[in-house]
Amino acid sequence: MLRIMVFLLIVVLCGALDIVMHMAAGDLMPLPPEFSALVNRFGFGPVVSVWIALAFTGMGLLFLFWARRMAGTGRNKGLRYGLALGLVILFAMFEGVGLLGTPLIGEAVMGLADAVPIALMIVLLGWTLAADSEGAPRRAGLSVWPALIVFALSHGLGRTLVQVLGIIDSGLVERLLPSLLWPFAMGVAVGVLYLAVTDAMRGMSRAVAALAFGVGIFGANWVLFMAFVPMVFPDAVLDSILRVGIDILLVTAASLIVGNLLRRGHERDVVANGR
Repeated sequence: MLRIMVFLLIVVLCGALDIVMHMAAGDLMPLPPEFSALVNRFGFGPVVSVWIALAFTGMGLLFLFWARRMAGTGRNKGLRYGLALGLVILFAMFEGVGLLGTPLIGEAVMGLADAVPIALMIVLLGWTLAADSEGAPRRAGLSVWPALIVFALSHGLGRTLVQVLGIIDSGLVERLLPSLLWPFAMGVAVGVLYLAVTDAMRGMSRAVAALAFGVGIFGANWVLFMAFVPMVFPDAVLDSILRVGIDILLVTAASLIVGNLLRRGHERDVVANGR
């Protein structure tokens, strides 16, 4: 019961911080010209409050689930997972620059208003509720840049292709440069998250590990975060489902490629040590 109360207290406080930071942003926070039927019926504040409650609770529970498989102290787990997830949330907001034409500063402020409370929540959960585990966090076995390049290319090229084919809405015609740059930058942020939690997939086969990260870590958090769009924007349900599904597929593919590179690197090290 005490653990539940601590969890709820942290979620409520960080959710309230999210609301306060958005209110403090004032006119810098970009809002859609039209709202969804849900907002028109119940109001913007109540709908966003429901999203914050669901998203923060879900993300917090996901962290505690995967933290059990991560090595190191609870503090360390919360810090690296929280900062990496916060980076993903921050970079996610910049899609609006190319897609909707919103100002960069506005998306940055709005992104920080979500990323900071979410990262803080994970850090506090790591400090208070995540158990310490034996051993140090496992090194990825692959230098940082190859992994980040794989995630950047997988997400960047894949998202660009579906935008060119018109499968999802894009701003390629109106705002070419930000629409082309964002998918690659987002891939780098997701790659950072992968490197931060790679030891949570220890003992899994390459395919299972790729699914664990692509669906169980990135995918689940991405669904919770992106639920905001169809809840607030009109006629955005189908497009949001397509975006989320495509992103999960691309990230899972990148995870599998990186996993194969890790296995090959390990096999080369074994051969070299044997000699």
